[in-house]
Amino acid sequence: MTDNEKALMHQLEMTAHSQGTAQFLYNLFGGGFVTKGQAKETLEFCIAKMKRDIESNPLLSREQKDYEIAIRESWFNALKASMEL
Repeated sequence: MTDNEKALMHQLEMTAHSQGTAQFLYNLFGGGFVTKGQAKETLEFCIAKMKRDIESNPLLSREQKDYEIAIRESWFNALKASMEL
């Protein structure tokens, strides 16, 4: 599945389960309990969306897109490693 498809599927799933999304955000920012699975899924969605957004930017060259993706992906990977996901 491509990153664009992952992002689209996750957006559809989040919309379909908006109550669950609201609970996830409340737990995340309200000091509640968030499972590792929820955190990992959310980070995967963020990575896929970030890649899709950069790839769809017509003002960037291929080199700039690759550079931006590499920088941001390394940040997300460091975040995942610090969260032990």
